[in-house]
Amino acid sequence: MKRTLLFGAILLMAMTASSYAQATTTAAAPATQTAPAPAAKPASRFEVKISPEMLKHSYIEEALYFVEWIYDVAVLLILLATGLSKHMRDLAARMVRRPFVLAMIYFALYLVASAILEFPLTYYADYVVPHKFNLTTQSFGSWMSDMGKGLGVSLILGSLLTALALWGIRSVKRWWLALWIGSIPVIIFLIVITPIFIDPIFNRFVPLKDAVLKQQLLDEASRAGIEGSRVYQVDKSKQTTTMNAYVTGMGPSKRIVLWDTLIAKLTHEEILTVMGHEMGHYVLNHLWKALAFALTIALFVFFAGQRIVDWGVARYGPRWGFEQAGDPAALPWLLLTLSILTFILSPVMSGFSRHLEHQADMFGLELTHGNAAMATAFIKFAEDSKADPRPNELLEWWHHSHPTLGRRIDFVLGYKPWEKGQPNELWKPKS
Repeated sequence: MKRTLLFGAILLMAMTASSYAQATTTAAAPATQTAPAPAAKPASRFEVKISPEMLKHSYIEEALYFVEWIYDVAVLLILLATGLSKHMRDLAARMVRRPFVLAMIYFALYLVASAILEFPLTYYADYVVPHKFNLTTQSFGSWMSDMGKGLGVSLILGSLLTALALWGIRSVKRWWLALWIGSIPVIIFLIVITPIFIDPIFNRFVPLKDAVLKQQLLDEASRAGIEGSRVYQVDKSKQTTTMNAYVTGMGPSKRIVLWDTLIAKLTHEEILTVMGHEMGHYVLNHLWKALAFALTIALFVFFAGQRIVDWGVARYGPRWGFEQAGDPAALPWLLLTLSILTFILSPVMSGFSRHLEHQADMFGLELTHGNAAMATAFIKFAEDSKADPRPNELLEWWHHSHPTLGRRIDFVLGYKPWEKGQPNELWKPKS
């Protein structure tokens, strides 16, 4: 399922777009030392209380990131090497003769096969682990219902996009360029419709019930330069005990969304600083910058991808049951190539994402001056989600989309240019 969603992300976002416990030791004092040991330093309210459970959970999550990718690659290779992909193509061909519809049916078969093969790891990562660490109270039936809904959305969108992509590959010599150009309107369309048509499939969105908080958020949005905002809360407590909030949509679908778990666990001041961060993404045009960056990455991925795909088709295609990249049976090879390329580029994409998130933190502080509130919010995020605030730096560099919570807490406690009479870097108040 995770790899199926990766496929969806590749197509929809440009047809591409362990935390280890770091033990510290101290040298024992010499036997002749008689000076009394210094008194223990009292814990600061701005320090995350790190527990063994937190470190264990972070280790598992970091390990799963790599294990899932390897597992996904293995599933794609199984589909090719066993001839299962070829047999699914042949079954679809016996049902219909039109290539476009054949590709849609193949994708449906592929979706079911990959979901079955990936289910053991998906079940462990998305159901067992959250329950083991008390990060969810969702029943197995409810979880399976969400899985089914996700498969349904993937089937509707994925089958159509797969058929279009394979048609482009068969029709255009430089198909990498055709897919890249075609992905742009698809991405924008999905950004607009997702909050209205896709998100409500999984959760119930209602106008924010807390009238005082709603007005505070609208006033904050107005100061940030966001007019005509709509504020919603969503019942994410049915799936998780963790917290989140975000600004989503574009044009008529633009909205501010708060998880009900966040509303229950954070103070109004903390929520306002968190939303100041999210509003920073919107005001600083991070959506468009991220889109431009993703399309730049995708341009390279598709350009290199066509050469690798064509090489693989020529060398292994006959053994795997296809002779051209536009054959539905070649889809696992196409996805495998794109998956490897995007995995290699993970540090580049993650680094850019962390840059945007850091800017959003700066914007939120300049807007609210809520340094202490943002720091305590980050502490609650870490402790609530059982995330090590200071994980291994190499892992952070490779795939973390946000700066670690430890780094963010250090930054927000020290970033106060207004106290030095210095101008803001990002938020420009209305004159």
